[in-house]
Amino acid sequence: MNRITKFFIRKFFNSFYKIKPPEMVQYWKKNDSARAKVGIDKEGTLKMHIEGEKYAYPGFPRGHVLTGPLAKLKTKVKNRVFNEVFAELEKMAQDSNADMLPPERMSPAVRELNRVLEELENAEVVPDMKGRIKLIRKVICFFLQEDDAYRFRFQWALPRLNMKKIKLTKEDKYYFRGKYFKVDHDKFEY
Repeated sequence: MNRITKFFIRKFFNSFYKIKPPEMVQYWKKNDSARAKVGIDKEGTLKMHIEGEKYAYPGFPRGHVLTGPLAKLKTKVKNRVFNEVFAELEKMAQDSNADMLPPERMSPAVRELNRVLEELENAEVVPDMKGRIKLIRKVICFFLQEDDAYRFRFQWALPRLNMKKIKLTKEDKYYFRGKYFKVDHDKFEY
């Protein structure tokens, strides 16, 4: 291709086709809160219509519950399940000279789960969340690798998931970008 053709192609794309940053929730940039109405969509699920936002929020986050009476219970459960369990796993590995298998030695199903959770960890922006996801990845992969009864049940259940219902919608991504997560890390630089 000659230089003149390349010049016109580049000029066309630079002028008429600009890559726009991904859409993202806006209300928190201007205010601490926004007025919202809770409704029910055609599938019967709750949606929250936030004033000034392009999309309805999928679901109805009940933050008042998790920051109120259930906050202490939530913190205890998270600490026990993740921090204490993993500390015990590390202690057990050191005591018995048994170590966790590296991912390349894990069964194919656990190796794939490890890969996806590692990708999730790398897409996190906040270091604290990165650490939590890493901990979750290690604990889940350890149990599934070492306890084949759970692994087989996991392998049996996953193909039965309807991925169309689980896949992030454009509304989900719109609000997820506001949660300090690189939803589109494969398409945009953050």
